[in-house]
Amino acid sequence: MALLDIRNLNVDIKTPSGNLHIVDNVDLSVNEGEIIALVGAPGSGKTLMLQAITYLRKENISFRADRFKINNADLLQMPSKKRRKVIGENFSLIMQDPRSSLDPTLKIKYQIYEMMPKDKWYRMDRRLFGFITRKKLDTAIATLHRTGIKDHKRILNSYPNELSDVECQKVMITMAICAEPKLIIADEPISNLSISSRLQILKLLDKYNKNDKTSILIICNDLASIANFADYFAIFYGGKIVEFGSRHHILHNPTHPYTASLVRSMMIMEDPEREFNYKEYRTARSPDFAQMPVGCPYGPSCRYANRKCNKRPKLTITKSFRYFCHNPLPQGALFQEEDDDS
Repeated sequence: MALLDIRNLNVDIKTPSGNLHIVDNVDLSVNEGEIIALVGAPGSGKTLMLQAITYLRKENISFRADRFKINNADLLQMPSKKRRKVIGENFSLIMQDPRSSLDPTLKIKYQIYEMMPKDKWYRMDRRLFGFITRKKLDTAIATLHRTGIKDHKRILNSYPNELSDVECQKVMITMAICAEPKLIIADEPISNLSISSRLQILKLLDKYNKNDKTSILIICNDLASIANFADYFAIFYGGKIVEFGSRHHILHNPTHPYTASLVRSMMIMEDPEREFNYKEYRTARSPDFAQMPVGCPYGPSCRYANRKCNKRPKLTITKSFRYFCHNPLPQGALFQEEDDDS
């Protein structure tokens, strides 16, 4: 059974010149214990999709979907109060800008306490208030240590403005883990961290996933950083998941040309002796949603585009992956292109 099941998700933004259609008919399912990476260039609509999933949207943002279920509970049929409760009980968020997401008026320790499941502590005798507080403190300290923070006393007694960006990021991850969620949704959780800190955080999330069967949906614009982290990859371009597949398929036999460009760019970055191919690098930019091309959104940047690409590609589903493309790459084409370029 899918922990998160979404069908035909669409997100629009109201602007002075009219509505902009950003997220286009996205299907996404996350099963228990899975790690799924949503990878795409900045500005492709990934964060707006996250806001729709968690109902953290502004007044000028609207969304619609044919199906939206969490643990088989239909959120589309729920009143807003119950919907927020279901989302809060099942999801934890690691936001892209942790400093602005933390409460500037509260010390860090109280913000971490607030994320801990309340029913877990309310079942205990109220006369044990001191013991409960100590257990919460011990849990917060232990989780901070797991994220790489050793000076827990200073962190817990600080306000967000007294911490560095990296420390705020690790505090957000601590809060997400302390909530004991079934699914952690992480929006660029390692973007502001050093390489060593990135590895530390990814190992922590991976360990939490393996030990507690917690599902993780991680949003990232850098495929190389999470290449060995996720079980499945959803490649996002122009407000759409253009390809979805396992780690092995995406990294070794990508079908969509945009996916292939991301993989080849990663390979060139890892090996400086590879020939720099400008055609592959220029494809990383997202299209202008106000002037979306007719047909395939990736068409103007695609080296394989032809007349068929003037029409929107239909979804092709195979046993192990799915994609939207008129000109899918055959198996092994990624490495054949390397030989042709050399």
